[in-house]
Amino acid sequence: MKRATLALAATASLVMAREAAASSGYPMSMQTDLDLDTEPGCDVCHAEAEAKVGAVTKPFGRSLVKLGLRGDDDASLGLALERMAKDHIDSDGDGQYDLDELSYGGDPNHAAVPIGGNELPVTYGCAVRAAEGSPAPVAASLGALALVAGWRRRSAGAR
Repeated sequence: MKRATLALAATASLVMAREAAASSGYPMSMQTDLDLDTEPGCDVCHAEAEAKVGAVTKPFGRSLVKLGLRGDDDASLGLALERMAKDHIDSDGDGQYDLDELSYGGDPNHAAVPIGGNELPVTYGCAVRAAEGSPAPVAASLGALALVAGWRRRSAGAR
């Protein structure tokens, strides 16, 4: 009984270590599979950016594991990436799919806007000015004139 328990514990620890182990070939495989300009760093999945990084700790890496990624198994990485694309996974909840973020050099673990990206200027508040050539000032002036003209007619009719 004691031997069976030890054997079961040893097998379980090997399986769990295989799932959590860093795989040095994954960055290059991800670059190739996703047609990225550069290899993502190990820290896209792990706490550290260098080799011997330990267990998967980042949201993007945990998503890959949930989708079937196994340590040192490039085929499982390819399948997990395919599932991620099909399921439109957004590990950091910022509304950008993880693989889209990787494609423009973003970090799928942190909400961010790409350089030169979609950030819109603030267009509300007291200090807002109309853009040059905008019809807004003309429309506002015509509206004010119409209000004044209507007020004058009412005032003249009340006499």
